[in-house]
Amino acid sequence: MSKNAKEIGRILKLQRQIHQLSAWMLVNLDRQDEQLAERQERVLKALSEGELALQDRFIRNASQRLKTIAEEQAQLATAREKVEAEMARQGRMLKVTERRLATVRQLEHQAQESRRLAEIIERHIAAETQASHKLDDLPSKAREA
Repeated sequence: MSKNAKEIGRILKLQRQIHQLSAWMLVNLDRQDEQLAERQERVLKALSEGELALQDRFIRNASQRLKTIAEEQAQLATAREKVEAEMARQGRMLKVTERRLATVRQLEHQAQESRRLAEIIERHIAAETQASHKLDDLPSKAREA
């Protein structure tokens, strides 16, 4: 494998790792969103049940919690959009790099095949030339005898 193909291979490997990292980030953002939804559900359940729901202070605290949860969910949604966009961009770059590596490998293979063919042709020509010289030497040897 040529130096160029090795470099492209290393770049491809790094791009795959970055793409995988983005996928893990999305999973982490989804997990955080689920946790926020559970917290929101617990606060709403506490508001709808029990004697504490009648106290103003509890209502103020619960509404503040709900507001904070909503803000965090909005931040997560924005982060998710950014990560998804970056992941899509990385996916496109990954495809381009894969095609580039395939092209470089194909060109290397073609060059190697061309070299092999040239070697075979050269050997064949050399063998014919050598055989031709032997035939040329036959009449002179026949005259000597």
